[in-house]
Order: sequence, then structure tokens, then C-alpha cells
Amino acid sequence: MLSDADKAYYRALQALRDKDYRAAAGFLKYAENQFADMPELGILRGSTELLLSVKDEIYELENETIEIEEILINGQETEFRG
Repeated sequence: MLSDADKAYYRALQALRDKDYRAAAGFLKYAENQFADMPELGILRGSTELLLSVKDEIYELENETIEIEEILINGQETEFRG
């Protein structure tokens, strides 16, 4: 019979296969104490959290709006600011 930590580890692997990185990070965090002697689990957890952070940052950048302001200088030239 599998322990709760083992189940969490396998659920994390399934979540990674399904590209559900947030769930995978949660399962890996739950399992980390049980598998403290496995450095590869720490690497997997760290890389999953890094991937999740990058995906969150990309999402924010893609949904950011940019305003462009036109400024007249001496009534003649146009300068753009973003």
C-alpha cells in the first residue's frame, strides 16, 4: 500500500504530464519531507516552481496593456511615449 507521500509524488508526476504545473508544485511540496533524502525530488520541485513562475510572468506580460501618449512639442514635432 502506498503512503500519502508516495501518492502525492505520483499525482505530481501525472499533473506534470497533464501540464498542470500548479497542482504538480503542490503535490511535490506535500511529498518533500518524506523524500528529503532524494535530491532529484528537490530538483524536480524547484524546476516545476521555476516553470510555474515563468508561465505566470508570461501570462502577465501577454495581458498587459500599453498606452501610447502623443505629445506636441512647440506645436510642431510629435514625440511618442509608451
